[in-house]
Amino acid sequence: MSDRNQVEEVRELLGRAVDDVPVPVGRGSESVFASVRRVRRRRRAAMTGAVAAVAAAGVLGSGALPGDGGQRSVAATPGTKGAGIEKLLPGDVGKIRKVSLQQLMTGTKPKTTKGKGPYDGDYAVTRGGATGYVSVHVFRGGKGVPVDLCAGSRTPSRKDGIEQCTTEKLPDGGLLNLWRHAPWKDAGGIMHGASLHARVVLRGGTMVTVQDSAGFLGKGSLGPVMKGYPLTREQLRALALNPELLP
Repeated sequence: MSDRNQVEEVRELLGRAVDDVPVPVGRGSESVFASVRRVRRRRRAAMTGAVAAVAAAGVLGSGALPGDGGQRSVAATPGTKGAGIEKLLPGDVGKIRKVSLQQLMTGTKPKTTKGKGPYDGDYAVTRGGATGYVSVHVFRGGKGVPVDLCAGSRTPSRKDGIEQCTTEKLPDGGLLNLWRHAPWKDAGGIMHGASLHARVVLRGGTMVTVQDSAGFLGKGSLGPVMKGYPLTREQLRALALNPELLP
């Protein structure tokens, strides 16, 4: 894997969790996700009226919505609070702040295009004096049979850094890949810590990627690299399968 491709992977994927959310057997995950999306749309419609009323009363000076009292913040780091993703993560994950890895590492602002999913983006997670990162991205419009990224990971000749790769077939015919990426140094001198990755491809073509990185050292670093990861492998799996990540 070239340095350019690895930087792109870190910039776009760097990947939080709820209690284990297995895909129900006997009911396709696409249909489950569709049900959750319908519920979310109804909640958003109700919330719009509530927010308008509260704003008129001048109560939104802090920028927090009703029920957001559990949001965490990270002092002295750029970005905003976790943009609501905290509710999908374990309570002890650490302090969360939404950031842009592209801006941190390169100093250039990312395009303002809106992500496909409600939680798309990069999140700095600070715990125990170290900072790791979780990134979520949703892609739509894929076609064909999902490619198993682990197919060649067990061969000694593989040199792309992918390790401990596992494949799980989903009830709807989709695929879940989980793997570890070894630490590496990019062409700009930034040292990237190890990272865990999850990629879910549903039968309808929707793809969810989550990266769970121990952090990085060099330009733009917000702290030392974690000894572990922001999320455990099981927490990463649960987050990647959480239907709340979908539009």
